[in-house]
Amino acid sequence: MKKLVLPIFILLTCFVHAQNDNFNKFSLETSFGLNYPIAPTGFSKPIFADVGVSDFAGPKHFDIGARYMVSALYGFKLSYGYDRFQYDGSSLASTFYRMSLEAVVNTTELFGISFNRRSTIQIQLHGGFGGTFATSKTNTKDIDRIGHLIVGVRPMFKLSDTFALTTDLSYLVNFKQHYDYAGNSFGGTNPEGLVGGYVNFSVGVSFYLGDKRVHADFY
Repeated sequence: MKKLVLPIFILLTCFVHAQNDNFNKFSLETSFGLNYPIAPTGFSKPIFADVGVSDFAGPKHFDIGARYMVSALYGFKLSYGYDRFQYDGSSLASTFYRMSLEAVVNTTELFGISFNRRSTIQIQLHGGFGGTFATSKTNTKDIDRIGHLIVGVRPMFKLSDTFALTTDLSYLVNFKQHYDYAGNSFGGTNPEGLVGGYVNFSVGVSFYLGDKRVHADFY
């Protein structure tokens, strides 16, 4: 988590020294949705032979974040994400807590296109890195510390000058994941960990801050 201190400081510095442009640059964002594990597909114990990773999917995703747009083209986002993976209400479960720092790009500006005449629809691309803490429901004393990569696409629909409805599809790659989604360690067969990954699909809102009429997203 110490590696996130500098990005947080930079984000706060930008807030204090934000340029006097014709659009607002800051937003607070939150969303809820689904998670769907992709890899690793195996489990550390043979008793799970009849259980697949897809059995741990469910509507147990939440995230919250803050975003600063340097211009109408690109910006940066700092976010916290929560994902719970559980098999059919049992004790086979794990929880992933993550912090991510990402770059954000508005495709309207990037490709010089418009999705509708009134400029109320925007599609953003985002990607970055972060850290994840994963815990097990059965092994409560153990914490899996994982680095991750996140990439995604986010369609946005302007509701007003203050709010936008968002949808998001993101894929996360976990480097050296040491526990399966049931919360059991791979240590016996793969002590160095395995590459893991899961998908998030969420719906949420962006709340725009500032005294300008419009935000950079729809400028």
